[in-house]
Amino acid sequence: MSPTHPPVPPALLMTIGALTFVDFLQNGMVTFAAAPIMGEIGASPEEYTTVAVIYACVAVVLIALQGWLVYHLGLRRYLLASLGAAGIGAVVCALSLSEAGFLLGRVLMATGCAAMLTSSRLTVNLIPPGPARFRGIKALATGLCTGTALAPWLASLAVEHDGWPLMFWLVAVLSVLAMIPVALSMPGKEGGATVAGQARLAPIAALGLGSFLVLHALQRSYYDFFSDRHLLVLFALAGLAALAYFVWSETRTGAPLLKLGGMKEVRFLSGLALFMFCYLMLGANGYLVPLMLQRALGHSWANTGVFFAMGLGAGVLTFAVMSQLLARWPSPRKFFVAGFLALAAFGVLMSRLSPTADAWTDVLPALACYGVFIMIVMPATAMNTFAGLTHDPAVFAHAQQVKNMLAQVGQALGIMLATVGQQWLTSEHYNVLQESIATGNANFEAAKAQLSSVYATVADPAQAQQMAMAHISQMLNQQSLLLANLDHFRVLAVLAVAGVLVSLTQRVFR
Repeated sequence: MSPTHPPVPPALLMTIGALTFVDFLQNGMVTFAAAPIMGEIGASPEEYTTVAVIYACVAVVLIALQGWLVYHLGLRRYLLASLGAAGIGAVVCALSLSEAGFLLGRVLMATGCAAMLTSSRLTVNLIPPGPARFRGIKALATGLCTGTALAPWLASLAVEHDGWPLMFWLVAVLSVLAMIPVALSMPGKEGGATVAGQARLAPIAALGLGSFLVLHALQRSYYDFFSDRHLLVLFALAGLAALAYFVWSETRTGAPLLKLGGMKEVRFLSGLALFMFCYLMLGANGYLVPLMLQRALGHSWANTGVFFAMGLGAGVLTFAVMSQLLARWPSPRKFFVAGFLALAAFGVLMSRLSPTADAWTDVLPALACYGVFIMIVMPATAMNTFAGLTHDPAVFAHAQQVKNMLAQVGQALGIMLATVGQQWLTSEHYNVLQESIATGNANFEAAKAQLSSVYATVADPAQAQQMAMAHISQMLNQQSLLLANLDHFRVLAVLAVAGVLVSLTQRVFR
């Protein structure tokens, strides 16, 4: 007679799904609506990426401290405090009128949202091993997928109605609602904790400072490389030294916050590299795709959000099919190949878009390919990266923390590379296009004369010429932005093809 397992409490499954839903929803909305938020709070792209860098550094520190905090607070109080911090931070963001206020709100949100994904995955382990535990995995994946897919749609609705703070009010409300299943299902201190570790000020400070210095040096390299390159190199080296000190310290103590010494497995390190690439894609494309569709192709924020959400929704459907196939054909190689082929198709299709592109026949298929990539490669990586670490609950928990620390850095780095790269490529293309419209160029003179004649019906000749030049300048900006984005997606397609080749030849994930 087969043993029977007690049913999984619905509140536990709701907790697992709610944590990933809130985290991925808020991150997706903030990334998607980056451009309008910048305009409303008066922040430049450089200042906005600084906010993303600080968010990532705070999150990295809080994730490292998670085991220690759970040990001292108990899982229930820890999660309630995390949701409370996320809700308060969202309210501060909603009320902020400047970059400083927005930064404060995002720091508070980082303290709350930092370890939600880790907490969700470790909460799955509260379910006894067996088929019931897979229900917990599906609840986690459902929250992640739906949060990722709904983020652009909800953000676009808020932006379209001149109410970008509504995004943060929504996060605040969801954080409060998520407290209900947490209070009902999570154990307190009596439930114990996997590990406690020892929180020592010097290593923790080195972790936070090192993360900031490295990311800050990368961020500033575009603006100050030639004028301050020696200082930037010094920042980067100091940051790497601080991170090395943290790793050295954690491997030398008897009660580390993170058992890094147990994570030398090739499978785990390879999985971390794949995760890092995926989070880079989430950050970079989450920022660039809406910018391209709205500014370069002329779509409204509402349409941009709807089509981006539908594209990611195709990924959700893909994962639903994939979850059925995994039981019969668990080998991950075919999933990685399929995922990177989908990313290559996304890059190629996006690199061929023009201002006359149709949203249904040109844009949506490309975004659907991106959704397929995300929802195939990330789950397949998650299901294979930690397979060799499950024998030790402490190492498994710490491995989840390390992965999610890198996720924070990866998304911030993706946003940073996208903003800096987009600014650089746009300026390069603008300079080339501007040279082609110098006085005396036949096409330029013809366009200027035609536009001047149109504007002459509503203005005097001098004003008509000024309006014509302003129109041409606007067209130059739009074309420069479009060409810069097309370059981004061409590079992305090349990286995806490299990913296909690596997936076919690698021997780690078979």
